[in-house]
Amino acid sequence: MTVPNRSRSRSQSPASRHQQDLDARLREKVRAAKARGRAREARSIPPVMVRAGVGESPLPLRRVSKTRARRRFDLALSVPGAEIRLPALPQISLGARFISRILVVTLAFLLYHLWNSPSFRVEAIEVTGLQRLSSRDVNALLDVAGEPIFAIDARELKEKTLKAFPEFSSVAVEVALPHKVAMTVEERQPILAWKQDGRTVLVDANGVAFPLRDPSGPIPTVVVEASSSPNTVPEAAATENAVQFLPVEMVSAILSLSAQAPAGTPLVYDALHGLGWKDAAGWEVYFGEVRDIDMKLRIYQAVVKGLQKEGIKPALISVEFVHSPYYRLER
Repeated sequence: MTVPNRSRSRSQSPASRHQQDLDARLREKVRAAKARGRAREARSIPPVMVRAGVGESPLPLRRVSKTRARRRFDLALSVPGAEIRLPALPQISLGARFISRILVVTLAFLLYHLWNSPSFRVEAIEVTGLQRLSSRDVNALLDVAGEPIFAIDARELKEKTLKAFPEFSSVAVEVALPHKVAMTVEERQPILAWKQDGRTVLVDANGVAFPLRDPSGPIPTVVVEASSSPNTVPEAAATENAVQFLPVEMVSAILSLSAQAPAGTPLVYDALHGLGWKDAAGWEVYFGEVRDIDMKLRIYQAVVKGLQKEGIKPALISVEFVHSPYYRLER
């Protein structure tokens, strides 16, 4: 039988016994902390119940709603170490659909404002290159004053101008913000006037006719008084901008006749006899078609000399046919 060594235990100092007590209490606290941690983990795991026959089928996952993070703001005060915590604001997330709707509404408002703003409305067309017409005449006929600049189409306005003003051989239109519409035109130069049924039109060197807009204005010196419309215009004789009224050959013939006619004598046109004039001596002369006009003029002068030599005063002289000219004593 072993007898404890009491003498050795008695020999331990009080400091050693105190240290042992501290170590024992520390180990007890560590064991208690571990026990509490295991208990907390056990409580955080939800209980799972497995019924017979459904052990292999997975359970559906349930979405856990996450609260949006709130942004915190702290406002520092003038006192060192002091600050005020402002109320936390939720973090707002804007979707693509919401942003697209905002853009559509903004663009619609902007377009409405631009369309109805007086700053973007046309006041008048600035026209350059005019000779016989004025800018007021062009603006009055086109009537674009007060229209939004966004509604003005340069090509459409050009076509409208050429259709409304056949006296323009070319038109160039420029549209610029905020409300500028500039137009450059080139007018046709009339070389003769065609009078028929109380109406006068002007004709240029290409045979294109356009109206005489100012009856009191000047007209060319070459004037044709017609009893019917010309029937010598080819079917395809139409330019891009206007319809051709006379063929170019007929225009040249009229100018040649005007040079040979007595001064101040208007030329005449008849669908049956063609071109001619009323001579100051009292008769009418016709040359028919415009072909061989120079030869017909020489034949006419020869016929007049022969009639004057014989003392005959005709009422009509026809040189419509080169090989068979004739005259009449009565009309």
